[in-house]
Amino acid sequence: MTLNKSCLWLLLLASFSPVSADEFLISGLQARLDEGNYLASAEIEYRFSRKAFEALHNGVPLTLEIHLQLRRSSAWIWEADLAGVKLRYQIRYHALAGLYQVIDLQSGDQQNFVTRAAALTALGRLSDVKVIEQGKLQAGEDYTLALRSTLDIEALPMPLRPLAYLSPDWSLSSGWSLWHLRY
Repeated sequence: MTLNKSCLWLLLLASFSPVSADEFLISGLQARLDEGNYLASAEIEYRFSRKAFEALHNGVPLTLEIHLQLRRSSAWIWEADLAGVKLRYQIRYHALAGLYQVIDLQSGDQQNFVTRAAALTALGRLSDVKVIEQGKLQAGEDYTLALRSTLDIEALPMPLRPLAYLSPDWSLSSGWSLWHLRY
């Protein structure tokens, strides 16, 4: 087999490789009106890569950023969002105590868990996040609420960042999940 045929076979095999299951999945995104404010809730299933879990177990905290944005459904691309909320959470593993810790970086609230599954479930529960006041919306208008979650590579320790930027094991995020509302 010549070199060109070898390269062609490698490219062909790479194109049929299975899609990675390491991703974040959003389900149940919804918004509700409560006392004049629209509140968003959702469930996020965090599927970290083996490398990310390995780093977590070696003491590297993983920081997640959740971005909520509200726009008019018919908005042009250059129109500003009506509301934008960024939430940051961190998961840590404390080897000596054998505990996983989930930290809300906005409020500083911390929760401890004995199992990784329990910590990931709590990390993925987004409940009643204030998006916008009802009075800021126009009656009869359609709006789209979008939600995305990503692993913040910039929050990793400096020696790990170059590898994280180049490796797909660290490019972890969800797609945008949408919820339509009419006021």
